[in-house]
Amino acid sequence: MLKNFTPENPVFQFLEKVFNLMLANFLFLICSIPVVTLGAALAGMLQVAQDQIFNEEQPPVRRFFQAFRENFKQATAAWLMLLVFLVGMGCNTMLIIAYAQGWVGQILKILVGVLVAVVLCVMSYLFPLITRYRNTMRDHLNNSLILAVVKLPRTIVMVLLNTLVFWIPFFSMPMFLSTMVFWLIIGFAFIAYSDTRILAPVFRQMEQEDTVDLMT
Repeated sequence: MLKNFTPENPVFQFLEKVFNLMLANFLFLICSIPVVTLGAALAGMLQVAQDQIFNEEQPPVRRFFQAFRENFKQATAAWLMLLVFLVGMGCNTMLIIAYAQGWVGQILKILVGVLVAVVLCVMSYLFPLITRYRNTMRDHLNNSLILAVVKLPRTIVMVLLNTLVFWIPFFSMPMFLSTMVFWLIIGFAFIAYSDTRILAPVFRQMEQEDTVDLMT
């Protein structure tokens, strides 16, 4: 009977991963409160998710704060760039709605939408790359752009997943409110885990080709 509760038991391993993700989700929410630290908190959560995918058995709390600390500069810079860009695009959209009419307004809205989509595609790779590999920000950005194009089907799925928390209230606020518990308990870590699962074959291919330096 006791054999069913050994660490090698698949049910035990599944529950352990769920607990680790719940813990990472909690730490992500707490460490994101200052807003400016959201990028570093995301790196910490992605590190825990990557450990679950690649079976790198490490204490989740220690790994979270290790990644938070080691990737703070790059992850914070990436997050602030994204934040400034999105705020700028939001302001541009309001100006277009207020002053651009007819087909000109429609074209400008499409251009803004395309720019936002491109940046979200790149960012879907940028944070995982920052978390897993040692590289310059310029190289991370170049690699993110290349991967976003070369791995387009994966890119589309990740962008949809990463923006899910915004799409739900857009279509149905009651549905979003009913899923708040999910987001507070494990939702963001589940997205990070899903992204890492999608990227795992890409990471393995890159590491086999020795094109990047793995974080230690």
